[in-house]
Amino acid sequence: MKFYVTTEGIQKIKRSFLNLKLFSIINVPEILADHGYTHDNIDEYGTFIVVNKIRDLIKNYTKSKRIRGIIYSNPNISEDLVNSLYAELKEFPKINQVVLLDDYNVPKLKEFYGIFEEIIFFPSIKKIRLIECRPLSIHLNWDKTKKN
Repeated sequence: MKFYVTTEGIQKIKRSFLNLKLFSIINVPEILADHGYTHDNIDEYGTFIVVNKIRDLIKNYTKSKRIRGIIYSNPNISEDLVNSLYAELKEFPKINQVVLLDDYNVPKLKEFYGIFEEIIFFPSIKKIRLIECRPLSIHLNWDKTKKN
């Protein structure tokens, strides 16, 4: 099972991909709003509550036999957040790959390309199935050679 990370909202995800019934979406702004928080006003207690909620969702989704992947939508992605996600996802052996979903024409997450195992771009012409997306490995290799 793949775990997809993106800053894009639910609307863009739904406009871009066809087979979303096979994927579960974790919408962080919605979870924050359900608990009365925003990214600007969340405190330590709120963070604890939201992290536990997200962990419970991942746990439930990984138990499902029909779910092929989890899409994590959070407009405020940072390197610390990605590292903590990797640490959390180690608890779930069913999740075998963490994938970054970014926009090809206007990449918002280019600084994170080296952190992820795979990068997939949103389709720009027509809706496609998420499982049919192919990673552009040229970006991964480009980023790794740039660091050396």
